[in-house]
Amino acid sequence: MRNGGSRGASSESGFSIAELITVVAIIGILASVAVPVVSFGIRRQKELELHERLRKLTDAIDRYHELRMANPPNNIKKPPDFGQRDYPKNLEELTKPIELNTGKSVRLLRQRDLIDPMTNKSEWDTLSDNDDPTSSIRSGDNVFEVRSKSTAVALDGRTHYNEW
Repeated sequence: MRNGGSRGASSESGFSIAELITVVAIIGILASVAVPVVSFGIRRQKELELHERLRKLTDAIDRYHELRMANPPNNIKKPPDFGQRDYPKNLEELTKPIELNTGKSVRLLRQRDLIDPMTNKSEWDTLSDNDDPTSSIRSGDNVFEVRSKSTAVALDGRTHYNEW
């Protein structure tokens, strides 16, 4: 009798093939639903980061312009090349300390603020204050406006990131 009792107990332990296939199928269905949701969330987060970076870059360019235009003693001690007019020559200039006539130094951006979240590179499409925004020809005189180099379509389905 003991052998018969143990035989029945061992045949009931474990999972059947049908149960394993059902579990794997359910996990597959859940994964197929979760992947697009996670992908959408990651892309949405990158869009938010792009908006924030563009705002930071624009604010830094505007602040630089204000410092160039300010009356002494609040302006830049030794203004760079006057060929660039009142805007920074390039974005890297905004990451370096700018010495003011008051003896203080200001840094308008951190180096990591120059990374485009869409391309993960420190490359931006920059426009000068005398460039035609509708043309792809750039003079490179200064930085008046910044755009992403990513040509991917945004989540709204209508615009591209390089149009923001």
